[in-house]
Amino acid sequence: MEKYVTKREKFAFAFAAMGSYMIAGFANGYLTIFFTDLLIVTPSFVFGLMLFARVWDMVNDPIMGIIVDKTNTKYGKMRPYVFIGAIAMFIFTILLFLPIYKAAPLTKMIYAAIMYICYGMAYTLVDVPAMGLMSVATPNSKEMADLLSFYVTIGSVAAVIPMGLIPLFVEIIPSKIWAYFAFAIFAGSLTAAAYLILFFKSKERCATQTASIKVRDMLKVVSKNKPMALTLLASMIAGTRYLIIPAAMYVATYVIRMGDLSAETVTLILSAIVGGGMFAGILLSPKLYAKFGYKRVYLTSAFVGAAFLGAGFFVGVYGNYYASLAFVAIGGLALGTYNVLPYPMVGDSLDYLEWKTGQRMEGVCFSLNSFVTKFNNAIGSIGIAIGLMAIGFKQPIESGVPLPQSEGTQRGIFALVTLIPAIGFLLSAIPIFFYDFCGEKKEQILAELAERRKACSVFKNNEEFDVCMEEAAEAKAEN
Repeated sequence: MEKYVTKREKFAFAFAAMGSYMIAGFANGYLTIFFTDLLIVTPSFVFGLMLFARVWDMVNDPIMGIIVDKTNTKYGKMRPYVFIGAIAMFIFTILLFLPIYKAAPLTKMIYAAIMYICYGMAYTLVDVPAMGLMSVATPNSKEMADLLSFYVTIGSVAAVIPMGLIPLFVEIIPSKIWAYFAFAIFAGSLTAAAYLILFFKSKERCATQTASIKVRDMLKVVSKNKPMALTLLASMIAGTRYLIIPAAMYVATYVIRMGDLSAETVTLILSAIVGGGMFAGILLSPKLYAKFGYKRVYLTSAFVGAAFLGAGFFVGVYGNYYASLAFVAIGGLALGTYNVLPYPMVGDSLDYLEWKTGQRMEGVCFSLNSFVTKFNNAIGSIGIAIGLMAIGFKQPIESGVPLPQSEGTQRGIFALVTLIPAIGFLLSAIPIFFYDFCGEKKEQILAELAERRKACSVFKNNEEFDVCMEEAAEAKAEN
């Protein structure tokens, strides 16, 4: 099949992935400890803030997808929001990490709440259309899947950049809270530049217009996308894996110490150990699902993650924390595959949705995927907050000065990076058992879809083409 995405365009997507995942990795990995140990706001406040933000995302993310699908400008329906979102991300990333630790407690909480909500909205504004761009960059479904995998692979590697650079910022800037702020400026600037490059270099080649479709009809159509629903449900159940990155800072600060090394440096070492397995999973995923299919790779990864992270907890708690790291490293394989799989699977499901309904709804589908990603990130932040409250965590009194923790609290912190994620991996296998968009059924659906597209290609007008595809889907459903 013909390829459409140029090398420059692919580079633009890679740069955008690097910026997006780096800034998300920074916020997801360091924001909670920034709040509790540097800004000195209570874990209960962090819990309430994250919970409210996710409720708002349930409204905000689908609305963004609907707005994208109803947009029609000379720049396309997605690219304009990439441009606007790039600027918004730059502003609110910096403001989110503003070091106002000397302010009154109520002032800090109000400011943190406003900035975190604005940051989340800015992320939605740019992430939904950026992900959707890949689905309209090429009509070649294999090229789209490869582009999605490439995007996620680059992004997953970039997500650990903060762990490598923040120790350097901490060494250069004596005050840890100001070091975090400096990194926010760096990350915000790089991410904004990356998205602006994507805006100028990307092209929408097969976008369809859906201005005549009602909102309730769009949501009804998306509800018929069974493969996407099962994929996103599994990802949400396994969202406990998102505890690992933010909890790593607490493990490095309160559980596993390495001489005089800073907590950030210890976190880097621990992350490198786990990251070895994770990167192997990321790099192997495209080849594995190309050979064995999404379902088999997903289920295998679920059981690997559950077995080795669960074993790592018991080895660490009842044996030696350092010995447990070998098990956690192998468990990292599952982290890698779970980072990659949902994106091409959601992209793949658009063909199923088009076959089922005659409509693809890229914006809404990828907005739901964006919501699930943010939901999972929130599980990390909310889970840490709940965990700290449940295990009797002693919060610092002075910014950046940790207090000693009891043995029970240390075990509880370690469970957040091992046992709890293991349970999530195990339970996430349940929805995937019902995933059936694979094998002969998938081949038959794609063949039927290709025939419909060929038959409807006589209509050069987008609206007429869409109507033709919808009527073909309805006729199939009636038969």
